[in-house]
Amino acid sequence: MKVLWIVNTPIDIIGEKLYRKKVNGVWMDALLSDYRKNGGFDLSVATSAKVDSIISFKNEGVTFYAVPDDIPLLYNGDKPSNLKAWHKLIIDIKPDIVQVWGTEFSHGLCALQACKKEDIPSVIYMQGYLGSIARHYLACISEKELKKSITLRDFIKRDSVLKQQKKYIAAKSRELNEFSLSGRIICENDWCEQSIKAVSPDIKVYRCPLSINEAFSKEQWDINDCEKHSIICNASGYPLKGLHMMLRALSLLRRKYPDVKLYVPGEKMIGGGSYISRLRKRGYSKYIEKLIKKLDISENIVWLGPLSQEELAKQYRKAHVFTLCSAIENHSSSLKEAMMVGVPCVASSVGGVPEYVSHSENGLLYRFEEYDIAAAHIEKIFEDDSLAKKLSSKARQDMLKLHENNNVFERMVEIYNSILEEK
Repeated sequence: MKVLWIVNTPIDIIGEKLYRKKVNGVWMDALLSDYRKNGGFDLSVATSAKVDSIISFKNEGVTFYAVPDDIPLLYNGDKPSNLKAWHKLIIDIKPDIVQVWGTEFSHGLCALQACKKEDIPSVIYMQGYLGSIARHYLACISEKELKKSITLRDFIKRDSVLKQQKKYIAAKSRELNEFSLSGRIICENDWCEQSIKAVSPDIKVYRCPLSINEAFSKEQWDINDCEKHSIICNASGYPLKGLHMMLRALSLLRRKYPDVKLYVPGEKMIGGGSYISRLRKRGYSKYIEKLIKKLDISENIVWLGPLSQEELAKQYRKAHVFTLCSAIENHSSSLKEAMMVGVPCVASSVGGVPEYVSHSENGLLYRFEEYDIAAAHIEKIFEDDSLAKKLSSKARQDMLKLHENNNVFERMVEIYNSILEEK
């Protein structure tokens, strides 16, 4: 079977050849490994890049392609030359089936248009649902506050938070077009399926939960070995991830716990005294900086910077509580990874989250905008070791069971075979 993946990141050797660094595809890395170990498959992986013509590399039995004209984030799916390039790639490879990983960028639309033209079956794996992201993107921040936080960088690039939301709103029509062209999606929960069927009723839905990186099963939380009154949250680079709500919860917690610490993975959003760093500051970072100053909580925040999966797993193990503070999530890998480690979890009850987090059983849930309830839940865990141990044990048990019973490779093969039989 000849399979072609369309991906958003230059995984494996493409990342090394184009950018001189290995890009970790997380779940795709594990799945790639399974394809390499099992016979009977001719797998190709393609993405877009800033190259002049289609280039390819072969590594351990898999062929990787980079298609012009730019990276997925900046790709122009309306250019006729870009559609021609994907059409050429599809004709050259002649895949039996094409899988598009996510609807986030327009290079996937070009690939699906080429598939439709050549009558090649395709399927989309839903990484995030743009229709829902557009609706929740501002995450309860008022337009007035966001306009006050527009930076020079936002103005020059026309990329303020409000402009970003408009881009997602515009992308909804492209996503609907992709649903129509493929007619099939793979998702892992009822929320995603029902949300998409509301706008595309005839779409065929397959289920396949993604596996959890093994780095998180190797670390195990212990209440006697964690930093008391410490919290780690999901990486937060834009409003949808809800850092501003977590900061308000942190301010409430500090009244009782002056030593409370919030660890934030990912890019540091405040400080950076150089002229260049100030020029590059995004509007949401400016908003966060002002909020931290207003709440006077800078000494209670630790910025972790970018972390590998192994480093993140260790940070989870050290924390007293993990919080998912997002305004919307399809399937939060961060939350599942934290549950696998066993750190007690407090999560916003959004999207697909309530389908695997049971309140008071393996985690504590709250409404996204109710940061006071999030703070109260975190305080419960700080104060009640027996509750912390109970949540930890059940969460890890549930995630280990999910991981052990979920052979992504076998399920993907079943889906591919089913689609080819239909054709």
